[in-house]
Amino acid sequence: MTESITIEDIYQELKAIERKMITREDLEALIDSVEIRSNPKTMEALRRSDLDIKEGRVKEVSSVEDMLSEL
Repeated sequence: MTESITIEDIYQELKAIERKMITREDLEALIDSVEIRSNPKTMEALRRSDLDIKEGRVKEVSSVEDMLSEL
């Protein structure tokens, strides 16, 4: 005997699959994160930046001009 399947059954199955899928944006963000975390120089720069922030070595910048004047 063949089991019948309704459109609602198919719809519910597709919704379950959709909940498990990753968006293109999420995938790109994941790839970016992997690239950053796999680069030792970038990770060291991030660690130094975190330390600078924790130790108060920061400057407030309110405009692009302010930022460029610091270079």
